[in-house]
Amino acid sequence: MKVRRAILTAPRDGFTLVELLVAIGIIAVLLGLLLPAVQMAREAARRTSCGSQMRQLGLAIANYESAKGRFPAGYTGPTAPRRFNTWITTLLPYLEQTAVYDQMVADYAITPNPFDNPAAHRGFGHTLSLLICPSSTAGFEPATDLTGYPAVAFTTYLGVNGQDFTTRDGVFYLDSKTRVAEIRDGLSNTIMIGERPPSTDRWFGWWYAGYGQVGTSNLDSLMGIRERNIGSRGNSICGGGPFSFRNGHPEFQCSSLHYWSHHPGGAQFVFADGSVKFLTYESADILPALASARVEKWSRCRSGPRFVLDHQFVSIRPSSMPHSPLQNSIPESQPTPQVLYHDLMWRLVW
Repeated sequence: MKVRRAILTAPRDGFTLVELLVAIGIIAVLLGLLLPAVQMAREAARRTSCGSQMRQLGLAIANYESAKGRFPAGYTGPTAPRRFNTWITTLLPYLEQTAVYDQMVADYAITPNPFDNPAAHRGFGHTLSLLICPSSTAGFEPATDLTGYPAVAFTTYLGVNGQDFTTRDGVFYLDSKTRVAEIRDGLSNTIMIGERPPSTDRWFGWWYAGYGQVGTSNLDSLMGIRERNIGSRGNSICGGGPFSFRNGHPEFQCSSLHYWSHHPGGAQFVFADGSVKFLTYESADILPALASARVEKWSRCRSGPRFVLDHQFVSIRPSSMPHSPLQNSIPESQPTPQVLYHDLMWRLVW
């Protein structure tokens, strides 16, 4: 009996079920508090790295301007000595990418038009880590499933071409030769590069020879701050715009039509003086003023191409077809055709 009583009254090692549940609950609460803090710290580090990359682009542009007396052309047209050249490819020697630049020069010597034989231009599939924000979820590897292109590399940093691809009032645009003296708002008040991840379908966001909308590299290496849409590729579902600075999503195709980033609350922009600033989505209303390099946008006539809606190229459809998002762009004096949106075309007028 004494032995049995000793066994029953001996102290027990271990936890009761209640104690175990309480311990698990405390650990869960601590993890719930710790994990968001860790994620925020990691995102802060990625955002800092992203800003550093954009600062390098701004410094390269400043060095180019110091050497050439003007900013690089946003994009070169089909009549340029080196056709369909983006502002990024022009800056390669100033980004310590001389080998890639020399390779591009050699490829252009053999195939002057990169779209005639994309396989002959190795730059199409050359990924530059400098051009991909660490916070991005896409663009780190070239796309290999686009018809006609063995591989295509991307950029998450686009040059600002003003309000949209038709206005030509930004620092970069088709065949631009912007000089410091022409930026009348001041370098510190004018944005020239902004963030936007590659499009969902991977047809927009190319850093090398991106054709974009109607051969302007718009949506590839350039974009306006209130961009318009002509319905190229998968963007035919998105309407005509304008599309303002706001939050986007990597799986939403129409996010390719406006600036946004994976950073919470906004995106980073490079100003013409080389500084990098984080702008929140609430600042969308002031961005059109910051995107314009000229106070009086149309007070001076600038030589070069412009874009107009050409009714000769509108495909007439039966009246049962859906309403065109660009119908408001057609003058009231013209008959309103019933058209599909992707059948509207813009014509380059010199």
